[in-house]
Amino acid sequence: MTARRIPVASLLSFTFYALACNGPAQDVRAVVLSDQVNLPPTDTMIANGDTIQTDMVASWNSFLSFQGKYAIESGLFEEEPLKSRFQILVGKARKSFFERLKVTPPIEVENKILFNEGYMPGKSGFDEGAIAIDMDRDIIYIGFTVNGNLMLFSERGDTDYPEKFLQWMQKFER
Repeated sequence: MTARRIPVASLLSFTFYALACNGPAQDVRAVVLSDQVNLPPTDTMIANGDTIQTDMVASWNSFLSFQGKYAIESGLFEEEPLKSRFQILVGKARKSFFERLKVTPPIEVENKILFNEGYMPGKSGFDEGAIAIDMDRDIIYIGFTVNGNLMLFSERGDTDYPEKFLQWMQKFER
């Protein structure tokens, strides 16, 4: 009877393979292709620098139809996404803001920026309010004055105000 020697390298390789194959299985994530393609609505993509943020965003597209209408009469502040976001943005100052929108010109929509301003009856230049919505950047700006003192609100603390909103603000600089 002859004994054969198994080289040490072969023995180590066999041990390694046996242990590796009997180890716990890894989770595998597979990509499944289907015939049906479900694309997200087109207005859920928000360009954010060099990336795209795909959070679900209620559409501002319907706000383009407010051009030339009056804010309170047309129900501007009852439409989503403005209704809920406006409430969060101004909170308790909501009543003060609406008191300053009693007298308003028609809403202006230009380059996907909605703008409207107004004032308390008999207090033009003293107690005024304004709203601007940058529909491309998805940001709401609110401003109003109390006894000539300007109060500003903007989502995410943004200070890159639209041009018409800046022009409105300049009326109150001292």
